[in-house]
Amino acid sequence: MRRRQLSRSFSSSNVSDSESCFDVEDNVVDSDSDTIPTDIDTDVEDNAGGGDSDTTDVDTDVEDHPPEYYLHQEDDSDSDDEIQDYRDSTVCLISGIEQRFNRYCNYVKKEPIQSMRDITPRMIGAFFDWVLNQRRGKGGRRLKGIKTESSLISYYKNFRMACEKATGIRIGESDIVFKRMVNRILRKLAKKHRLTREKREKAAIDVESLSMILHTNLTTTKKRYTHGRQRIAIALFLQLAGFSGSRPQAILDLCYRHIVVSKLRDPKGGPHRILIEFTCEFTKQFLGVKEANTFPLPEIIFDPSLLLSPHVALLGMIIADKAFQAPNLTSGEAISKLDIRPGCNQLQLFLKPEMANIPIFRKSVRTPYGWEISPNEPLPYSTLLRWMEALGVLACFLQIIRPYGLRYNAGNKFNKSGEVSDALQNMMLQHADMRTFINHYLSRRVTADTRAIVCDYEPQNHLMDAACRLLRWIDPCRPQELTSVQSQSVNQSPRVLRLVARREKLKRRSVGTATTQPRYKALTSDIARERQRQRIALLKKLRDEWDLKKSVSDIELQLSGLKFDENLKTTLDLADDMPQPQRRLVEAIITLPGTTMEKETRRRNEGINATAAYCKFQEGGAAPRRPRIKRTGPTPADPQLAAAEAEKEALEAAMLSVYTEERPRTRRLNKALQAEAFGPYRKRRLPRVQALSDAFKG
Repeated sequence: MRRRQLSRSFSSSNVSDSESCFDVEDNVVDSDSDTIPTDIDTDVEDNAGGGDSDTTDVDTDVEDHPPEYYLHQEDDSDSDDEIQDYRDSTVCLISGIEQRFNRYCNYVKKEPIQSMRDITPRMIGAFFDWVLNQRRGKGGRRLKGIKTESSLISYYKNFRMACEKATGIRIGESDIVFKRMVNRILRKLAKKHRLTREKREKAAIDVESLSMILHTNLTTTKKRYTHGRQRIAIALFLQLAGFSGSRPQAILDLCYRHIVVSKLRDPKGGPHRILIEFTCEFTKQFLGVKEANTFPLPEIIFDPSLLLSPHVALLGMIIADKAFQAPNLTSGEAISKLDIRPGCNQLQLFLKPEMANIPIFRKSVRTPYGWEISPNEPLPYSTLLRWMEALGVLACFLQIIRPYGLRYNAGNKFNKSGEVSDALQNMMLQHADMRTFINHYLSRRVTADTRAIVCDYEPQNHLMDAACRLLRWIDPCRPQELTSVQSQSVNQSPRVLRLVARREKLKRRSVGTATTQPRYKALTSDIARERQRQRIALLKKLRDEWDLKKSVSDIELQLSGLKFDENLKTTLDLADDMPQPQRRLVEAIITLPGTTMEKETRRRNEGINATAAYCKFQEGGAAPRRPRIKRTGPTPADPQLAAAEAEKEALEAAMLSVYTEERPRTRRLNKALQAEAFGPYRKRRLPRVQALSDAFKG
């Protein structure tokens, strides 16, 4: 394994390439022309007699802006040229901290902009103390809160950028005393609010774990997408991100202009290979636009698993979108028939120019005819994150599966490989130098067999790999979802009961019109959100307690003389309710390599065709929920509950009686009934309410 050395100097990529256009070379290379491109041609005839000059060759049909247009740009003080060009995600974080600071200033009766100009370390401490004390956010929504010290530091960094945006001055830029005082204040706040210093484990998704996730995505029926193309899209994302180590957003931003599909001649005389190349254009641009990286991925003949083949997924999506320039290139068989002309080394399969700016990963939209794929709207990162977390749970992983786990694994593999130099690794990962990788990507779980190295033994690398990969913590029996009884148990939580009681109280006050009131709708939404929050917390608690309880149970089971059932089925088996298009896709992808080249070509073509067909299949959204359990009323054994139930039934009967045809006597009874039923002593007047209700019925 190569030894990595930390670079002593920063890479020149920290400086924007735009400055190089102002460099002047001292030595100019001789040219056949009389002038060089940067010289100004001063050899212009000036005929006093009014003759034509060279300036008459300029196209005078192009209208230029008036002088006032350019003078206004020179004096424009409202221009945002001095503001950093951040990405939308960073702008969202800056806007969020700005809104919190504005709320804080309104609370303490201060002006926000002036407070940012006069900012002090103690003001920063007071602001973040207020932030940590908040439980409700915009619109009264409940906040998750800050749980770790590292999150508090991230909030402070965003606040610095917000101050720079508002005032043009970066706080604490050169004042070391200011920085130290802020750090001390933030540490005190972390201790005061009991923030943990434990950082989230950066779980790297190795290739075995990636195969498990892809297998789960392909075969599961518990996770349903709105459209079949989404199932193929996330598989392609996992493959491209896992093999390139690119940032997740850079993969999501891929358009058809970034894709090149070719048939490449094998220099060793083998069969022609399909070569796909993708260029990650949209990356971080804080220090200027970076050079786009292009990743070529040649096809692997006799690939052990088509699950890890991006060629099948990408070609299937291209065929489904009818993106090939050749109109008859509509199947895998058509691609396999293509040959390369003698004297050439490739045959490029061009894509339609009009689809150059169409994103490959697109969101689904609801239409009158069902779910369809949007023609041009990209897939949001938040949707991808939610999908990967769900797939991680269905694949029975203990850790939360996140998109950046693919980048962590690729970076560590590049670092260990003797085929990748430091310069190439930094270029692929878009890092300035090795410090970024060491500080943020290198796993803190030591992957070397240190005891064997110190004792001069043969390292047990296979055991070290097994001890550090995600598959170590996999358990097919770990809870994936709540049962019906567990799901209904959240209705007995104190907060849900309080919200339901408030809604019932509002319903009793507004007879017949409660459901149309905004307050009633808001309470209904709060109840639904609280129930979902309680379900998520309960499932997390059950999953956290599973390993401890199951481990003790397994130990006691084996010590008692019993053994495990080797024929126990896992959750990765195919489901009986799998749709036919998905079954065809599974049978085409999960197959063994062919014994001959003809069988291998047929295998790949069937995978491409099944993928293209599934990209047009509407799955219909989330899986159908289990039937709801009918809630049973309170038992009559409790006198208080029985009395409350009797009162409720009497009031409901009275409400129904109100809507009968009103005659003169009915109006009088109506007023008396409402006065008795909704008065301050309605519990004591229950017999009177019942009597009035009987009078209505009579």
